[in-house]
Amino acid sequence: MCSNEIILEKIAFVIASNHRRNIILFLDDSLHTPKQIGDAINVRTNHISNLLAQLRKKDLVYCATPQIRKGKLYALTDDGKQVLEYIKSQEQ
Repeated sequence: MCSNEIILEKIAFVIASNHRRNIILFLDDSLHTPKQIGDAINVRTNHISNLLAQLRKKDLVYCATPQIRKGKLYALTDDGKQVLEYIKSQEQ
């Protein structure tokens, strides 16, 4: 599968869920904890953790502080940034 097809699959995965889409938009070039993400998009933290796990599995976000237990920081991967660019281009 070529890289364009992979990115298209990732875009489809993200835009299929408003919560996943909102997480990608919120993580735009910054680090945030699951609590900050949940507060910003009005979703409970335990659900945010599940959504982040889904996004990590698709290599769209990564944990920048995996060694700590509470207050982990998440950011977009390069693929996540490409998905973000696509979402932003569609909203203009």
